[in-house]
Amino acid sequence: MEIIIPNYAKERIKTYNLTEELVKDAIRSPDEVVKSYEGRLIAHKLLNEHVLRVVYLKVEKSIKVVTVYLAKKERYWRKK
Repeated sequence: MEIIIPNYAKERIKTYNLTEELVKDAIRSPDEVVKSYEGRLIAHKLLNEHVLRVVYLKVEKSIKVVTVYLAKKERYWRKK
């Protein structure tokens, strides 16, 4: 499935010093996925004391990234 990363999300990737490949990996093999509103999903990928959160939508035969950010693990990590 194609993963589309719009310019806004690319800017967020740069802001957090991440790579597009890391974002795509978080979607393809997340450590956890949580449901959000309006059909959005959030892929979590653990990165030491942080969790990479990739908010995305499944659109027809592709995945469109909405936004990307790093957050503190204890705030969002649900798996125990």
